[in-house]
Amino acid sequence: MFFHKDCTNYLIEYTLILNFKISRKTILKRCIHSMCPNCGKAKIANSLIVILEKCSKCGMPIIRTNGFYIGPICINYGFTAFFLICPLLVLGFSGIISLNISIALSFIASFLFPILFYVTSWSLWLMIYYLCLPNELFENRPETSDDLLFDEDERI
Repeated sequence: MFFHKDCTNYLIEYTLILNFKISRKTILKRCIHSMCPNCGKAKIANSLIVILEKCSKCGMPIIRTNGFYIGPICINYGFTAFFLICPLLVLGFSGIISLNISIALSFIASFLFPILFYVTSWSLWLMIYYLCLPNELFENRPETSDDLLFDEDERI
């Protein structure tokens, strides 16, 4: 099998860093507590609805590029729709609770829950992203890497 020279170098470099400094278990623990997945020393949010752009301790961007926010939106929407609104409507249509109460609770929950779950959805998204791509963390990149910039736009 033939690979382009750059591709071969990347494959060799990738296999050399399979023993990551920050393990997947550590990433999991840090993200469950809404901490920076890279250093674990700072929270990823200032408040209930404000996600930091960069970690205050290590400088790693939390919001990486323009489309990076789509992951947390999908997670938030999925939890709201499938684990909150659908069960309430099933309870209402099955007669366990009044249909009017079920619809009212669903309406209220559809506005309140996404706000309350916002930081958690970001944390879950970061956990999924870095569990799949642990080599994207600054600490897990090889020292010989020429792309140690966090921001993809600056790497180009």
